[in-house]
Amino acid sequence: MRALFTAATGMKAQQLKVDNIANNLANVNTNGFKKSQAEFEDLYYQKVRTGTGQTQQGTGAADQVEIGHGTRASQVRRIFTQGSFQSTGNATDMAIQGDGFFAVNDADGNQLYTRTGNFTTDASGNLVLPNGFALADGIVIPAEGGDLAIGDDGIVKLTSGETTTELGQIQLHTFTNPSGLEAVGAGMYRASEASGTVQTGIAGSEGYGSIGSGMLEMSNVEVAEELIAMIQAQRAYELTSKVIEASDEMLQTTNQLK
Repeated sequence: MRALFTAATGMKAQQLKVDNIANNLANVNTNGFKKSQAEFEDLYYQKVRTGTGQTQQGTGAADQVEIGHGTRASQVRRIFTQGSFQSTGNATDMAIQGDGFFAVNDADGNQLYTRTGNFTTDASGNLVLPNGFALADGIVIPAEGGDLAIGDDGIVKLTSGETTTELGQIQLHTFTNPSGLEAVGAGMYRASEASGTVQTGIAGSEGYGSIGSGMLEMSNVEVAEELIAMIQAQRAYELTSKVIEASDEMLQTTNQLK
């Protein structure tokens, strides 16, 4: 019976949905985390009867019979809505208000993109994330220190006594389709063919968000929404499993016929 296969695809789809919800909820307190959403599409339809298109009297007839074969995941789309902000008072913590990503260099020198802004300084004064990835803009904080200030436009200034020194400017990066970015973990994304070519600009200019210093962007996961989606997926999984049970009982009845 085709119902066994069709129901199995439904159970597999709901399992994927629950797996995705689990990842969202696990990262509800992860700085800069962006939730994802599993989306599905129906499978190929078997034409049991193509239909004549009209009755004997010449009037139109909708007598076509098509039976679907279930569902499959079409994509798991990342949702880049704005998360809430948490004030930290640490000047090197940064949050992007609006569109854009920070660019960082990994250990191999590859450029990655992130919304995570919990930067600190390493032994050389470079702005780095907790995983050691350095801000690609090459901002270096002098060892003698001072009062650090990062403007909405990304300009970094250090004031020591009566002297203010401009250390550089942090740029933001955008993509035509940010949902097409490849997630590589630790809040990092890699540009892909689906995301389109990276566009680089000044924070606060048209098409780019502004930079808020002394704050962090939190996860955009809404716990209540995820719980509702989880309950719906669980109920759909249970109901689909009932279809398999019913189909199995029907087959047993058929096999017992003499």
